[in-house]
Amino acid sequence: MSKTFLQLASRLRQEVSGSGTGPSTTVGQTGELKRLIDWIVEADEEVQQEHDEWKFMVGSFTLNTVADDNSYAASDCITPVTDLRNWRLETFKIYLLASGTSNEGRLWWMDYQDWYERYNTGSQTNSRPQLFTVGNDMSIKLGATPDAVYRISGEYQKSVTSLSANADVPVYPAEFHMLPVYGAMMKHGLYVGAPEFYQKGEILYNKMMRRMERSQLPRIRTAGPMA
Repeated sequence: MSKTFLQLASRLRQEVSGSGTGPSTTVGQTGELKRLIDWIVEADEEVQQEHDEWKFMVGSFTLNTVADDNSYAASDCITPVTDLRNWRLETFKIYLLASGTSNEGRLWWMDYQDWYERYNTGSQTNSRPQLFTVGNDMSIKLGATPDAVYRISGEYQKSVTSLSANADVPVYPAEFHMLPVYGAMMKHGLYVGAPEFYQKGEILYNKMMRRMERSQLPRIRTAGPMA
């Protein structure tokens, strides 16, 4: 069952034997409650950044090219991408929209400097793009420049989000929502010099993190048998 930001903050206060009750809200707190709430936010962000390959941090995109235009921002996607951290370079595909997916193939990444020298210098001939790079502004730059409308699709790595409203929930599956509580217990233990809180948080955090890694990381592919 999902746990809200407010529920996580309340659970943390209970776990570290914090004074009083609540909190009744995550907004506008001061003193001890503010520290506990801030530690939940920090721990949740750290979970999201633990691995670049988290499944829950991967999104998909599609965009249609425009003839004579070789550069596309995240906002140019059919559904604008607003939470881009990085493009997943090995996932890009392309097909001529008028012909459908029967001619879909890989779109291969190349280094920006190589792209600039090859496709952004001198006169060029428009044709079906075979290669792409990513500009300094995170735009997708194609080589060659499209001569028609092509459909490009692929995946991207999402940027980290921060818990803020009472009803916010972590972006990972509900069964792992206690991770920021356990992470925050370690932060609290260090702050107040209470190793028992740190150790309990560390044990529970590591146990749950291993479970999430098995669930939310891609399987390692092994080479096939040798001939």
